[in-house]
Amino acid sequence: MHVTPERPGISQVEARTALFSLGLNPTHIDVAKFWSDQDKPDDGLLDLEGFVCLRCTLDEDPRQTLRWAFNQFDTNGDGVIDKKELKRILVTIYDDKLGDLVDEEFVDDCLKMADVNGDGVLQIEEFVDMLMVRTGKDGSSATSSPVT
Repeated sequence: MHVTPERPGISQVEARTALFSLGLNPTHIDVAKFWSDQDKPDDGLLDLEGFVCLRCTLDEDPRQTLRWAFNQFDTNGDGVIDKKELKRILVTIYDDKLGDLVDEEFVDDCLKMADVNGDGVLQIEEFVDMLMVRTGKDGSSATSSPVT
């Protein structure tokens, strides 16, 4: 499984193999249903962000999955999500390749909302809490904000 600029994702078979190696046991049907919704360029490949979403839908412990995702999105490996990394995540979440929705003000607002300790970056638990609230997986509504 190798992602390159010429091949910017993984196939369904590669995704299932990766999920098995992570201790998950998805059925072909689970993966195929997810694929039909996520393969936006319809090229048969899933990028990293799509794979993270797939893993989240299959994992029984979404907080653990989000911790794993944090490490994937922490591209410089410094243990935090900085503004640049957060912008990349938000562009992916909102499918905003043209930059119409995710501008600097939006990124700043999201960072302020989730940055509970006010250090200007997201620690792993701040990231997890932000996404758990956003998806409603914490028992609240999907529109609620984290408590600061």
